[in-house]
Amino acid sequence: MNSAKELMKRPEVCSDELIKFIDDSMNGFRKYKILTTAVKLQLFEYTKDPVSSEELAAKMGCNPEMVPLLCDVLCECGLLVLNGEKYSNTGLTNTYLVSDSPFSQLNYLRDMERSIAMWEKLDEIITNGPVIVDKQSFFGDGIIHSMAENAKCGMLQEVVETVTEDIDFDSSRKMIDLGGGHGLYSIALTGQNENLKAFVFDLPQVTEHTKKYAEKYGTDQVDVIPGNFFTDDIGSEYDIVFSSLNPGGKVPDLIPKIVSALKTGGVFVNRQVPGEDANAMEALNWNMWTFDDTKKSSALYSFENSVSLEEYIDILKTNGFDVFKELDLTDGSRIIFSRKV
Repeated sequence: MNSAKELMKRPEVCSDELIKFIDDSMNGFRKYKILTTAVKLQLFEYTKDPVSSEELAAKMGCNPEMVPLLCDVLCECGLLVLNGEKYSNTGLTNTYLVSDSPFSQLNYLRDMERSIAMWEKLDEIITNGPVIVDKQSFFGDGIIHSMAENAKCGMLQEVVETVTEDIDFDSSRKMIDLGGGHGLYSIALTGQNENLKAFVFDLPQVTEHTKKYAEKYGTDQVDVIPGNFFTDDIGSEYDIVFSSLNPGGKVPDLIPKIVSALKTGGVFVNRQVPGEDANAMEALNWNMWTFDDTKKSSALYSFENSVSLEEYIDILKTNGFDVFKELDLTDGSRIIFSRKV
């Protein structure tokens, strides 16, 4: 039987760390919902110019008492600013959270809903194993546009500048972009060399989006090759084989195909994230799902037939490549330059 005196007994382990963890987790969720709600209600579209909370509520068709409360939180988050009685977007918001900005991240934000839905099933995944994902549905509108938006925020520019500075780029005439998806890297690279023809090789449902991006940016130097690079021929006589964050870039079985595709002296440019450096949360997130026909390995950004990046580089050296440069980029990825000898 419990006694009143037991209430004065303190736990041996302080609860502060646990309570902080719970509170921080909840606050992170609240911030996410604040942001997604503002986007869903198109709030940032109405605050490009200063507007009062009453005017804003009327434009949004929302409760006039709740809107200023939402706006005040957005001010604390650095997404709105209040001058007098009028709210307006910060530079951060106008750059990334409005629909007409070239750097808009709205597709990326919307694609987070799929990740949220996956994490809500974590107990089922831990019990039954990874969710099997169909490639066609995975590479639908959301993920391709999300990846394109992310790339334009700085990494595309850094990668293109790195590639053009570290190989004999101006004399290159033919390039293939393996698993190139949206094709923005190929589009940007051809924009730096008017004599370069680039081919984006990816799944048929993906290359339909690639063609639309090429049309959007007004280039006729980028074409597509629909297919599966694990099983299909990828062509030959390339000056550059380019691969960016494609897990196939750590699969040794593809190396002979890449060697054959390059001219002698041609360069394999392979950007990868060293998966062995992933933290526990990233590793769990990666292993919560897998494709129906291509299984992933437990290491981040790797398939079941992948090897570590360091081992892959060693294999390149024994299969007809001179690995002449490795560069770490600001996002933690690494570019490996290998010349066919």
